[in-house]
Amino acid sequence: MNIRGLCIKKDEPMSAHCSFKTGGTADYFITPQSTDELACALQTLRAKKVPYTVIGRGTNLLVSDRGYRGAVIMLGDPFAKCTIQRTEVTAECGLSLAALVSFCVQRSLAGLEFAAGIPGSVGGGIAMNAGAYGGELGDFISCVTVLDREGRLHRLNAAEMDFSYRHSRVQDTGEIVVSAVFSLTEGDRGQSLARIKELAERRREKQPLQYPSAGSTFKRPEGNFAGTLIEQCGLKGYTLGGAQVSEKHAGFIINTGGATSADIYGVIRHVQQTVEQQTGILLVPEVKMIGEF
Repeated sequence: MNIRGLCIKKDEPMSAHCSFKTGGTADYFITPQSTDELACALQTLRAKKVPYTVIGRGTNLLVSDRGYRGAVIMLGDPFAKCTIQRTEVTAECGLSLAALVSFCVQRSLAGLEFAAGIPGSVGGGIAMNAGAYGGELGDFISCVTVLDREGRLHRLNAAEMDFSYRHSRVQDTGEIVVSAVFSLTEGDRGQSLARIKELAERRREKQPLQYPSAGSTFKRPEGNFAGTLIEQCGLKGYTLGGAQVSEKHAGFIINTGGATSADIYGVIRHVQQTVEQQTGILLVPEVKMIGEF
């Protein structure tokens, strides 16, 4: 498949683009360099009836060992601009959340410190309304520019984005986040840096950061915590192949070395089944899965 002017790779190993370090190949791997190229890619794929999925930095993604029969569109560094006007920051979808927080803190803007340790991109973070330590991205967004399936741009306000826990409207519509405007407050750079340092230390103490993972594997069930339920069900350390329920934090499934996506998926399913049998609560994965499992 050729799309004029676009960089397209065939049979690209997705293990190189996912934080789990697993997964088979994508038939096509497209890296647009601009919004126009992205729109062109979407229009062409639709016309040719080629399935596609859009990813950012792959930090919340599990790709089947069989790969993905279609096109993976990755929005990375060409979509990583960030600008400021008073207390409003406009960030493009390919910018890492860590870079966004650093940009804001260096300009003495407060509010997003909680996101400094969240892996991934602005686009992916907005799509899932990523959050940590009591904060969510949607709490600080005034508007979002999205690209629809036909390649048309739309500017949506926060209410139209339908933010809720680990959810936004783009999960339902298939729209692609292109950029967003964050409304922040004037703050103290020293206090923001101290808060970021404090949260980083808490992460190092409690999370298995030395292993490939996708962060918290499951959404938080109402009135409870996924990690607590998993530990109470005796699943801490449960292992299948190279995949394991972390002994450090039961909310994380990790690749201890040589895991396949099937191993990780098998652990996810075992955890779901066991927790539901023992507690009646069905844990819902946060991780996006693509391909056949």
